[in-house]
Amino acid sequence: MSIEKQVLEQVVPTVEEEQELHRTVEDLRRVLLAEARKRGLEEVEVMLVGSIAKGTYLRGALDIDLFVLYPPAVNREDIKRHTLAMGKAVLEDWQVQYAEHPYVRGTCRGYRVDVVPCYRVSSTAAMQSAVDRTPFHTRFIRDHLKTEQKDQVRLLKQFLKGIGCYGAEVRVQGFSGYLAELLVLRYGSFRGVLEAGRRWEGEETLYLEGTPRGAEFEESFVFIDPVDPSRNVAAALAPDRLRRFIHAAGAYLRRPRLTFFFPEPVRPWLLPKLAARLQNFIGVEMPRPEVIDDIVYSQARKGAGSLATLLREHDFTVLGQTFFVDDYILLAVELESRELSPTTLHCGPPREQREHAENFLQKWEGHSRTVGQPFVKEERWWVEIEREYTTAGELLEAKLPELSLGKHLDRCKDRASVLEGEQLAVPRYAAFWTDYLSGLPPWERG
Repeated sequence: MSIEKQVLEQVVPTVEEEQELHRTVEDLRRVLLAEARKRGLEEVEVMLVGSIAKGTYLRGALDIDLFVLYPPAVNREDIKRHTLAMGKAVLEDWQVQYAEHPYVRGTCRGYRVDVVPCYRVSSTAAMQSAVDRTPFHTRFIRDHLKTEQKDQVRLLKQFLKGIGCYGAEVRVQGFSGYLAELLVLRYGSFRGVLEAGRRWEGEETLYLEGTPRGAEFEESFVFIDPVDPSRNVAAALAPDRLRRFIHAAGAYLRRPRLTFFFPEPVRPWLLPKLAARLQNFIGVEMPRPEVIDDIVYSQARKGAGSLATLLREHDFTVLGQTFFVDDYILLAVELESRELSPTTLHCGPPREQREHAENFLQKWEGHSRTVGQPFVKEERWWVEIEREYTTAGELLEAKLPELSLGKHLDRCKDRASVLEGEQLAVPRYAAFWTDYLSGLPPWERG
């Protein structure tokens, strides 16, 4: 049996799963419509969207996305009020989530269900909010994806999951499900996508036949949305996720293996090995704030960058930066060394610029941090000064309170700790560090 047939045996939903899922969807649609009618909303529709509606979902996908479509004349406050009330009435364990509109997330019969409001508009040109586009995506894929291509999409989605590139959310910054579907439409099959993908380099602008073109995009990798040509479907795709996909596509075509779809879990290194490898790392650890993933991951990414910038500004050589999010957040930076020499040479103005030279000399002659006297070398003034901070640890301890990590992370700084070297080699980070330090792509683990 081929690798791809083996994968499909594991990812195509069973008949029983399909039947139970669609029974649940129909029951939810019926009760949501009944709730709408109770509120006098006679023109409201309830539409199943996403991969379940398009027939491209993977086995075990327990997420149901139901959109409540309102006439454009209904104002936003009424949409919010009615949708939240309807979602709370039909779902268990509900919570209000926030995107462009507030929506309700809860459970029903073991499925996670989102009840999301949008406007029922005639075209994407008439959209009143970004979510109004989603029903058009669902209809487009249902109308254009051939039955036999649905399993090709499933193969591509599982491949992307296996290599860590599936999902447009901030945590992953990878390929959305809609982008995977469009790629199969563009190239015909799973292998067609890989054959094309292995050759992608530099700037790529992809589109389907008949898609209007002409819009300008900031991103170097573009797939023009066939239902809204002003939008790049791949806008959320990070360059490192694209590079990994290109690498994986070529590697799989050379030697297909199940591990591209179902990688081995990370086997954490022993803590002494991690401690030895982490000697030149420094990090900040804090409890995770109670905010949604997109905010936490966005601010953690920003926070790691802020640490790296601070260290560079104080002459530390930064080799890399990373972050980890779980119950705790870890922001970490790899340095060439965590210690600097006690003094450094500070460059002044050219000697012939008399006014600037006088100001330089006035500042540094007799300064408490000056070592020796300013001197001229190659027609410029120089001075040797004592460093304000000679270790990365004392720098972070001193500057962390004033460092901007992001709104929600800043609120946690009073409970943050600076960790250095072997202090980072603790059990809760062992799998993360092993994955990071090994440098192995997911399909080569084990």
